[in-house]
Amino acid sequence: LMGKYSVPEAIRVLRPKGTMVKAQKGRFYVYEYKSTSIKVIKEDGSTSWKSKTEMGACIGRITLSDGFIPNRNKLAYAEITVFEFGCYFFIKTYADATLSKLKDLFNTKEAYQMFSLASIFVVNRFQNKKNVSSFFEVSVLCKWFPDVRLGRTAMDTLYENLGRHGSLVDKFEQKQIDESSKKVGVDGHVIACSAEKGDLSAFGYKAKKLGSAQVNWMSAYDVVTGKPLCNEMFNGSDPDKTAIQVLFSRFTFKDTLFLVDRGFNTASDKSLMSKDGNTYIVPMISGRKDYSYIYDTLRFDKRRYFIYDKDGYSSVIRYAEYLSEDGSVRYFAFLDTSRQSAERQTYLKKIKAHEKGYTEEGLNKSEKDFGLFLLETNDKAKDAESVFCDYKSRWKIETFYDYIDNDMDVNALCLQDFCEYQGLGFIVQVCGMIYHDLKSVTDKHNLSMKETMRLLDGLKLIKERGRYLARNDNKERRELCETLGLNLSQHGIL
Repeated sequence: LMGKYSVPEAIRVLRPKGTMVKAQKGRFYVYEYKSTSIKVIKEDGSTSWKSKTEMGACIGRITLSDGFIPNRNKLAYAEITVFEFGCYFFIKTYADATLSKLKDLFNTKEAYQMFSLASIFVVNRFQNKKNVSSFFEVSVLCKWFPDVRLGRTAMDTLYENLGRHGSLVDKFEQKQIDESSKKVGVDGHVIACSAEKGDLSAFGYKAKKLGSAQVNWMSAYDVVTGKPLCNEMFNGSDPDKTAIQVLFSRFTFKDTLFLVDRGFNTASDKSLMSKDGNTYIVPMISGRKDYSYIYDTLRFDKRRYFIYDKDGYSSVIRYAEYLSEDGSVRYFAFLDTSRQSAERQTYLKKIKAHEKGYTEEGLNKSEKDFGLFLLETNDKAKDAESVFCDYKSRWKIETFYDYIDNDMDVNALCLQDFCEYQGLGFIVQVCGMIYHDLKSVTDKHNLSMKETMRLLDGLKLIKERGRYLARNDNKERRELCETLGLNLSQHGIL
């Protein structure tokens, strides 16, 4: 019987000269090959030569009915003449500051590689490593950055290098921190991970909801500029307080206001956020002595209030202020009257609908909590209105995570190596920087980011007689480009 990988004589005689045939799944493929001579030194010191055959590219296949069928003129092997253009042109035009920051610290070729990969994620959502090259090859990125490679091996190397040779990454992120507004939201984010025996994959507190193991990702985020500053991927079973210790170990924060959730209201976390002129605002935790004292004695003076009016939301905010026994921290109680009314109405509707757990007795017990915020800060000078407004600005880090989850779809990883996780984390941070650059432009013109990207996605760059021209530029897209300041005749390709 013929061996599994044997090639019949009837097939071999049809191969072109200077080629070899290989059987694969019942088909016979033709490859280029060349023979080279290798010098061999024997034990007695004498030399001899042996030949070695190296297989080259696949140039076609052979069938008994058609003979040799070359790959030439096959559509898949012909020159690509239509490139994805619109969204990438928008990115290249307005995310140039992000690219420049990468080039300032990283090797230029690698900076282009990181920028290209992040751009692909922004335009096409998060992609597995094996799919990235196909997006790159049909995008205008491959013309702008012809030396960039984004195949599977190149991706492995990039993630590995970013994670293992972290000094430049740390320097890049430290510069982001130093140039920030100094109002920083810090929070953890859970990402599902299906990799078996992944270095950071573990079953954490969201295992039941996710239905899988998880990886935890912590970011520091500038709530004023909307830029991610630094990040750390860590084990899915580790609490946030473990990761924030790593962030403070890696980076230096000075004169920074930290806006964090109650998960960081621990003595060790607050100690970290109090050094080097740093301050924090954190929600108080129910059940603790300080919380119980304030909650039980709370009375609002109707003369102490301010008007909160930001981002389309307006409310009268009443407040009360307290000082800790040792005078080291201040406590604020805020009553958002608009939220108080809305929460009360919601509760009453649930009573009327006879929903389980909602009763008149429960209403009387819960009313005091409607619209109530109890916050702690070590800032001795900040007034009540500033404390409230600063803390409310923390929601911007949640919108960043919403973008990562829903727009970029980074919610299912299959990585195993620790360094790969850290490398991916950095690329996602670059995505966030690009997104900020673009959203600043769309917000300026009162445009929807999603709709803008959807319309620009239809723009193509087509090679015609050696020239590259923007095509599919209908009236709606031309008007959008004019509004955004995108000159379609200046696409950067000769």
